[in-house]
Amino acid sequence: MPLSRHFRSSFSASDLLSLGTILCDNISHSREIRNGRTAGPPRRSRCNVALSQSRTQWAERQAEELLSAPFISEFVFRSPQMIDASQKEVADLLIVHKGNGLLVSQKAQEDPESRSDSKNELWVLKAARKGVSQLLGALRPSSKPIWCEHPRRGRVDFPAGLPPIAHGLVTVETLRPVDLQHAAEDLPLSKDGVAIAYFSLSDFLNVALQLRTLPELMRYLDARRELPEAALRSVGDELALFEFYLLHGTLAGCLGHNHARVSVQAAEGELNGILERFEEYRLCSGLLEHVADSLATRSVTCLDGLMPNLAAHFDPPHQRQNYLLMQEVLADLPLLDRAALGKQFADVTARLKGRTEGYCQATAHLDSRPDWIFVFGSSRGWARDGMLRSIEPVMRGALAHYRKQKCMVLIDRDGEGYEVAITRPGEVFIPTAEDLLNGRKLFAGLAMKSVPLEGF
Repeated sequence: MPLSRHFRSSFSASDLLSLGTILCDNISHSREIRNGRTAGPPRRSRCNVALSQSRTQWAERQAEELLSAPFISEFVFRSPQMIDASQKEVADLLIVHKGNGLLVSQKAQEDPESRSDSKNELWVLKAARKGVSQLLGALRPSSKPIWCEHPRRGRVDFPAGLPPIAHGLVTVETLRPVDLQHAAEDLPLSKDGVAIAYFSLSDFLNVALQLRTLPELMRYLDARRELPEAALRSVGDELALFEFYLLHGTLAGCLGHNHARVSVQAAEGELNGILERFEEYRLCSGLLEHVADSLATRSVTCLDGLMPNLAAHFDPPHQRQNYLLMQEVLADLPLLDRAALGKQFADVTARLKGRTEGYCQATAHLDSRPDWIFVFGSSRGWARDGMLRSIEPVMRGALAHYRKQKCMVLIDRDGEGYEVAITRPGEVFIPTAEDLLNGRKLFAGLAMKSVPLEGF
C-alpha cells in the first residue's frame, strides 16, 4: 500500500522505577466462519415467521460481536432507532469513527442452504433492494434524534441524529456469488455523496476481520470505488478483489473479478507472504484490542487503597468517560501502526518474563501520528501506588524529550492488569526544566531504530 510511514522505537531495561510482564492467553476475538456463513443455531422452518425473525436477530448479534473486538465495542452500535412513537430502526449496525459513521443494512436468510441457485438469486435481489431502501431512508437529511441500547455503555443517544456517514453497506447472506448488475436501476452506488457498497454477509465480515481497524476498512471501501460498476454490484465473490488489493494497495486498474483472479494467481508467492504477515498483524493488533477491551471492563476494586490525589485521576465508577478517549486513540490507528505498537508492547513484557521484580520500558512514535509519543512499560513487584505516582513524570519527560504534545502511557502490571494514561485533550504542553531533565534521564540512552511501514 502507498502508505510511506515509519515506526520509530526505542528500548531500555532499567531499574529507574521498578516494574513486570505478561498478557493474556486469548488476545484475539475469533468465531469460526465457514462455507460462507457463521456457525449458528439450527436452520429454521420456512413456515415459521417468528423463528425466521429470531435467526435474523441472532445474525445481527453475531455481526455485532465479531466486529466489536477489532473495531472496539464502544464504537459499534446495533439497531439504532428513532426517538419517537415509531421507534423505527434506522439501520442494523452503526460503526462510529472520529465523528463519522459506517452504516450497515444486513439481511440474513432463514435457511441459506435451502434455495436453488435461481431462487437464491431472487432472494438476494429482493434483500438487496430492501437493504438499500433502508439506507436511502436513513441517509436523507435529518436532525431527528436517535438512540441505541449498547451492551456495555447502556443507552447511548445521538441527539442530532446520525453522525456524518462515510459509507453505507448492504450485506446479504448468500453462499454463492450473485450478479445484481441487471437490477442496476434499483441498486444505486451512492446517495448525496455517500458511497453505497454491496457485499455478501460473510465477505464483509471476513474483510473487516482481516483489516481489523476502521481506518483500514474505510480505505478499502474507498478503493472499491475504482472498480467497474458491474463488479460493484456482484456479491459473494469478494476474495479475488481483496487479494488484488493486498498485492497492489489499490483497486485502480482492476477490471473486475476475473481480472483480479488472473493477477492474484500470477503473484501467488507474494500473496502467501502477505497472508503470513497478516497472522502477526492480527496477533499484535489483538494485544492492543485486548487493552482497549480491558479499559471498558475496569476492575471494581481498581480504586481500593489509593490515596485521594491518585484516585482523582480516575473517572468515578458510575461516570466513566475518559476511557473512551483512550480507546479512540487505539481505534484510530491503521492496521500496520496498531500491529507495530502491539509488537513493541509484547517485546517489553517479554523482557521481564520469569522475573519477580524489575521494570522495562520502550517508546515508539509514528510518522502518521506526528504529535504522539507512546510509552510502554512492564513491571514486576512494584507497589501500584508508587507506579501510578511515576506515570505523570514519565509522561511529561517523554513529551519534553521527544518534543511532542500528546502521550499515551501503557504499563503491564505484574501480568494482572494494565495501567493506561493519556494527556488531556486540548492541553498545550510547555516543558519545565525538570521535565527536560527527566526526559534525558529516562530516554536519552535508549537505542533507536526506524521501521518503514509500507505495503502489507
